[in-house]
Amino acid sequence: MKEKKSNSGIYMFGSLISILAVGLQLWVTLNAREVSILHTIIRFFSYFTILTNSLVAIYFTYLWLFPLTKIGLFFKKFSTTTAITVYIVVVGIIYNVLLRGIWPVTGWGMVADELLHSFIPVYFLIYWLFFTDRKKLEWSDALPWLYYPLAYLIYTLIRGTITHTYPYPFVNVIKLGYQQTLMNCLGVGAVFYGLFLLMIAISKKRTASN
Repeated sequence: MKEKKSNSGIYMFGSLISILAVGLQLWVTLNAREVSILHTIIRFFSYFTILTNSLVAIYFTYLWLFPLTKIGLFFKKFSTTTAITVYIVVVGIIYNVLLRGIWPVTGWGMVADELLHSFIPVYFLIYWLFFTDRKKLEWSDALPWLYYPLAYLIYTLIRGTITHTYPYPFVNVIKLGYQQTLMNCLGVGAVFYGLFLLMIAISKKRTASN
């Protein structure tokens, strides 16, 4: 399936909806803050959900407005698109399977919550399945894609030792200890790697059928 010029509409909508979702969640978070604005913003961007949805916003914005720039061409690579697809899909899976209901959300917070954890992951997956080039991926592509979640984990653990706060219950070293936390992280890593391999397998099958 060749990428079509009409994808500009998909890029525009993806850009606007992801910017709206992140911005709305930031607005809700700032209105409910109990610490300084700076501390709240740092904590806000310490969530994998926010970082990954922000990455989605940057991705779609570049493909919509700056497709021929160096960054735009990087995002246009099918390998890059596939990695981001897995990142945002994992956001949806982890939240809806493990975290939904832990934090009570109402009003605009609920709208932002559903956009960030349900709508945008599904939107990006549909985009990957039906509106991207059919290009072959290699099994070796999966390992470099793990750098982003690994870097996030390292940042989270280091930040946690300093602030004594953790963004998600399954990485809360204070309550779980390092052994259980690392076991949980290995489980999440297995989800990432398994989805990477699945996406590569799908790409191989799609290219073989051309």
